[in-house]
Amino acid sequence: MSGLLPTDSDPELVDEERGLRVVQLEDADTDRLLGSLSSETARELFASLHEEPSTASELSDRIDTSLQNVKHHLSNLQEADLVYVADTRYSSKGREMKVYAPSDDALVVCVGDSSSLLDSIEDLAGAVIALLVGSVLVQWWFATAVLDETTPESLPRVGDSVTAAEPVFGFLPPGVAFFAGGLVVLGVLLAFHVWR
Repeated sequence: MSGLLPTDSDPELVDEERGLRVVQLEDADTDRLLGSLSSETARELFASLHEEPSTASELSDRIDTSLQNVKHHLSNLQEADLVYVADTRYSSKGREMKVYAPSDDALVVCVGDSSSLLDSIEDLAGAVIALLVGSVLVQWWFATAVLDETTPESLPRVGDSVTAAEPVFGFLPPGVAFFAGGLVVLGVLLAFHVWR
């Protein structure tokens, strides 16, 4: 009978798209969330689920605790919306087992206004994208030769004196050097913002 029932999870069901969850310390649900993570065992379970969605019995074996203890902590984590039942499997004896997975890829607990944190993250992402576009343009600009249509063919062109996309400092292409330099500038600005 065990061959008739699925014993493995469907990866498409377990790997649903999850995102960043930002919770303010002052929210009513934060007490439940922090309470569910107050135990070391609960934190181990939660971290283990981020590595791989699992059944309660698999978690019990992995973190070396009783099945009853695992189910207690999973119930608390579910009430706090930190984990959910992502799939169902069947044991070799034909028993239905729930597969648990984390609700979010990342969890951030903020003190104060979280909108400024999200705005900072969005601004940083926008700056990195603009930097990436700029580095592609720099690479393209260095890679193309400057052509002047009115110059006779026998005269050397300005573009001939510059080797196309010659590495900077002997090992970095110009676009990569531009991107790396921009990241350094963004890092300095971010460090200054945090220091301030």
